[in-house]
Amino acid sequence: MTPFRFIGDADTALGFRFGGVPGDVVATPQEALEAFQAALSDKALVVLVLTGPVAQWLAPQVTAHKLTASKPYIATVEDVWGRRGKTQTLEQLIYEAVGVKIIETK
Repeated sequence: MTPFRFIGDADTALGFRFGGVPGDVVATPQEALEAFQAALSDKALVVLVLTGPVAQWLAPQVTAHKLTASKPYIATVEDVWGRRGKTQTLEQLIYEAVGVKIIETK
């Protein structure tokens, strides 16, 4: 299993998959809750990335988990459409999620 996992919409999930991060595509709060509970049971998981809407749906559960200060650590990113409907690059999303910049070397 990979130490990273993503939960969010289909478009953003596709971008994370291209970056090697598997995840769950969810469209409802119930689907998000089920994916979140499954992710928490994965002992190999280190970082769980949620989109903003998913984090809002799961606010009580996310807060409760963060207060335990245990793995997986939860990172929240905007979805691929961003805050104002502008798309973000995969590099921007990965940097927001895990703090790693992808640079091209020539």
